[in-house]
Amino acid sequence: MASGEAPRSKFTEVQGIKLHYREWGQIGKPDLLLVHGWTNFSLSWSAVAEYFENRFHIIAPDLRGHGESDKPQTGYRLRDFSEDIRQLIQKLELRQPAYVGHSWGGNIGTILASDSPVLISRAFLEDPVYWRMVHAFVTALPGALARLGRPEAEIRAEAMQKGLSQADQDMEVYRNRHFSAEALIRLLTDNRDWAFAFEDHLKRIAVPTMLLVADNKAAQPGAIMREEMAYLQRIASPQVKFDFWEGVGHGMKAAKPAEYNKALESWLLA
Repeated sequence: MASGEAPRSKFTEVQGIKLHYREWGQIGKPDLLLVHGWTNFSLSWSAVAEYFENRFHIIAPDLRGHGESDKPQTGYRLRDFSEDIRQLIQKLELRQPAYVGHSWGGNIGTILASDSPVLISRAFLEDPVYWRMVHAFVTALPGALARLGRPEAEIRAEAMQKGLSQADQDMEVYRNRHFSAEALIRLLTDNRDWAFAFEDHLKRIAVPTMLLVADNKAAQPGAIMREEMAYLQRIASPQVKFDFWEGVGHGMKAAKPAEYNKALESWLLA
């Protein structure tokens, strides 16, 4: 289904910062917005974008503090990220895009689906980090910061052992260095209250929303426990549906790309 064309790299300004984004597909087709999680960036959506680019106009931003977007010293509350995406939708004149978010991008999508439902048509949220914000300093920060200090030679040697091409080796190096440590620390410091505040948003979601929950026993556990999912199902808006994935952790689209694209396709075309 892919056209084989490289994504277009572009910039715009939101809230006084330069925001980088990548674009696939043709303007005029239904809009699809792909939003990554912390320590990730827009090209993490390549396999998804290439699957859908002949049918959708696709936008994937680098969130503030990540990728090629600006990395300000402040402004890492969830409301700042959400406002960035609201302004991005408006500036690019996207027409009620379908929203897809992973991890932190799932948190942003939860806010948009509850507070700005006129801006998006539906939401597909891959393992949002809700309660995990309570202890993310212990479970997420050390490993993320360690990535920044890995020698390039070590990263390349590991990539070569996996049989990756030169281009993919370069991407692995970039992936380990592309985010701001200060931004991540600020993000985790400023948003611990989200571990409780998210429930109000989940109750008020006003667009059709699919929430994917990953197996918490996987090598990289999911951010929502299966037992917690039962509670969330009781309190969530009737607009929210849940899907539990066995044998896969937080990086669902990376672990099962074909299954992920099929699940997203079914949701988009429902």
